[in-house]
This record gives sequence, structure tokens and C-alpha cells, in this order.
Amino acid sequence: MIGNDYKEQLEDGKLLLFVRNAIFQARVYIGDGKYIHRSLKTSNKGEARKKALRLLHETEYKQSAGLPIKQLTMSQLIDEYVAVRQKQYDQSLLSKQKITSSNESISVHMLRQIKRVVKFWREYCGTTALAKIDNAVLQGYIPWRKDYYHRMPKESIPRNAKPNPADKTLQWEMTLGKTMLKYAHERGYRGAMQLPTYSFTGVKKIVRPAFTLADYTKLLKAMRRSIDEVNEHWRKYPRLLLRDYVLILSNSGMRVGELNNLQWGDIERFVDDKDRPNYRLFVNGKTGRREVIPRTNTVRYIDRMQARNPDRNPNEFVFRMREGGKVITLIDQFQAVLKSAGILENRDGERYTLYSLRHFYAVRAIRKGKPIWDISKNMGTSVKIIENYYGRQATAGAVATALGG
Repeated sequence: MIGNDYKEQLEDGKLLLFVRNAIFQARVYIGDGKYIHRSLKTSNKGEARKKALRLLHETEYKQSAGLPIKQLTMSQLIDEYVAVRQKQYDQSLLSKQKITSSNESISVHMLRQIKRVVKFWREYCGTTALAKIDNAVLQGYIPWRKDYYHRMPKESIPRNAKPNPADKTLQWEMTLGKTMLKYAHERGYRGAMQLPTYSFTGVKKIVRPAFTLADYTKLLKAMRRSIDEVNEHWRKYPRLLLRDYVLILSNSGMRVGELNNLQWGDIERFVDDKDRPNYRLFVNGKTGRREVIPRTNTVRYIDRMQARNPDRNPNEFVFRMREGGKVITLIDQFQAVLKSAGILENRDGERYTLYSLRHFYAVRAIRKGKPIWDISKNMGTSVKIIENYYGRQATAGAVATALGG
């Protein structure tokens, strides 16, 4: 019986024959310091040599023809890609570094979104070889995905599922699919084949409404009334929490999820160039970790939250329920206040949501003449998104006034 210490080099060292658990293995050098490994599934030396040489010759042919050396399926790619992104996230937690490069770190929200969306790609083309995924396959994903929940029995549809995905949702899912293919391409899993170029362009942009100043004022007054209506601490606490939640969102431009995950250790006090005190808020969002500078009036909102939480520690969430648990959503309380204020919708019949506070921040910043680049950086989004989604809500007269100094 041949032991595990057996090794034999063939074909000028390009092929290594060795044994693991009494079974012959082959290692083929493919250049650039890279190898492929293959179990030969035999304990016979002569048969192992023949299989190893066949593997070497097949590999050399694939390289010369520009064919992928590893014949992976989409499901195998998904497994590897998700594992890599999970490792990046785990490493960012261990290092505790404030990394902003998407190549070096990933937020928990993005990781969760990736894990949620890859299930669609796995079901759509999981058994398809990567080399066969082309523009036609990508294009076919869109009608397949639009019909996904309509093919299910109603009782099988998840409670939070949206049967009719928005164009923006489909664009994001297509981007993820192409990102995974690019990852495979960079590792030679597709050989010399060109990457698909298909892109999905939405027919229309769905823009959540921004609060008008008048409706925002009504909202603040309604929250103030709701706080004054009760005396018991257990009833007053969630109302105070919602008030500061709304005020910080509308004065910082953060996403709801970013605020939900904000911890006391992510807040840093400083003095700006005009000698005004303010806070830096370090958040993890869709674009990775970034620094948010809220409007200076936010100082008093954060100060009073600190006063209500004198025993806070850096790892505690800023917004916590009275029992100590992390805030998941305040949408029900928010909708109740909107209803009491009589402003569930704007004058065009568009329903306000918590994200309308982020939009209110963006529109107000544009109207005040703030540079769009600075707004986009603070909000963690692109200049194009600012222009397309928020710029149209800033009146021409207001912009003209700002431009005129």
C-alpha cells in the first residue's frame, strides 16, 4: 500500500502525482502561481498516471482554446461568492477598522441583501454552467423574476414579499448577477469568454415624496401633542424616541436602516470651522462605512438622548425600545402620528413614509444651494441619484435664487 508521503513529478514538474488516504491525487500548474487539484479516484499507480496525464492535456487544451478550466455552475459560484463576502464582513468586525472601500469591507445590510437575492439567481439558472450564461440568459431573468411570485400558490408567498418587483429592485438584482459573473471572470472560471453586457433599464422611476415644509411642521406639532397627552413614563418613552428619530433622520439624510444600527460608539463630537459644536455619525450603509455630518441643530437632539441614557456604553444602540431591545421599525408609530396630523399623503396622493424624511433633507439641502457632491457624499448615494430623484423636487425659483448668490 502506497503511503501519503508518495509524490511523483511528471512532464517537467507541471504535473504532480501524490496520495491522500490511499487515493491518488493530481495537481496541475496553470500559470501565475496557480494550480488545479483533482482526485483521480484510484489506488492503482498505472491508472493514476494515465488519468493525471489526461487531465494535464485537457487543461493545456482548454488554456490554448480560451475555455474555462473549472466547469462551475451558477450555484457553485453563488456558494463561493457569498462565502467570500461573509469572510470580508467577519474580518471587518474583527479589525474594527473604519474601512470605506467596498473591496475591503461590506455592511451587514448589504450582506443580508446579497443572501436574500441570490436565491432568485440560484432558482433561475443555478444548474447552468457559467460558460453558458450570456446576454440571452440575463435578459430572460427579468420576465422570469416578474412572474416569480405569481407562479406560487397564495399561501406559499412570504408575508413580506412583493409580487410585483419595482424596476429599481430588478436593476439591483441584475447588478448583483453581473457582479458575480465578473468575480468568476476574474478567477478564470469563464476562460477567455467575454462578459455579458446586457443591462436592465427601468421604464419609470418611483420616487417617494419628500415632506413639504408645511407638512413637516404639522408632523412636528403632532409629535409634540402626542408627548404632552401622556404622563406615564412607559407611554411617554416611545413618543420621545419617535420624535428624536424623526428629527435626526430629517436633519442628517441617513437611511432608516443606518439609524437603526447606529451605536453610541459611532458618535463623535467636534467643533466646525465656524466654532459650532456638532457630531460626526459613522454609519454602515449600502456604500459601506461613511461619515455623516448632520445639521448643527441636531446637537440638541443627540444631547437630550444622551441625557436620557446616562449609563450608555459604546456598543449599545442609540435607538432602543423601552425594554432595551434594538429598534426594528417605528413605521406603525410614525403612521399613527401622520394620521393624527392629517398628512398621511401629500397633495398628489403620494403616501409619506419614514424615507420621506431622507428625501426632505435632500430637497432642502438642494434648495439652500448646498453642492450636490457634498449632499451625495453625506447621504451615501451618487450625484446622478441626487439629480434624478431629488433635484426635480427643488423648485426652479429656489435653485435660481441659490445660484444667484
